Amino acid sequence: MVQPVIQRGATILRTPTKPVTDFSDPSFGGLIQDMQDTLIEQDGVGLAAVQINVAKRIFIIPPEYAPSVRTRSLPLSLLRPLRPTIFVNPVITSLSKELVLLDEGCLSVRNKFYPTPRAKKVTLQAQNERGKHFTVEAEDLLARIFQHETDHLDGTLFIDRIHENLSK
Repeated sequence: MVQPVIQRGATILRTPTKPVTDFSDPSFGGLIQDMQDTLIEQDGVGLAAVQINVAKRIFIIPPEYAPSVRTRSLPLSLLRPLRPTIFVNPVITSLSKELVLLDEGCLSVRNKFYPTPRAKKVTLQAQNERGKHFTVEAEDLLARIFQHETDHLDGTLFIDRIHENLSK
């Protein structure tokens, strides 16, 4: 079900989220479906659970942006790339030193776009909707999306990063 997107000024957007620990909780699947429905309705490139008023450490992206991931638990001959669109308990483990300054916007900060510095490349560790761990490397737009959505999970909005480009 499509949910309203929480807007700037709401306390929950400034509150660090809690990790998901129970992947079998019946409400977990409903939350993922609500997030997917809302992202499609809003035509966004990412959505964090906190943006629909749920303080859980989850974000999603549309399938067309999904990176290829290979699991390491199978022999190479059996591996197939996975295309994760659901990122549970994500953590960025590395950021490139190279920064890129591009206009950025947010579904929770309507109609505002500002040049925002982000690392060109990132490595992200997360779990899928079944709790399986994976690692992805991303660059350019996907790296920006990962940083933006992870910021949401830490209580940071992209507008907090605008000053960073003024000091350079």
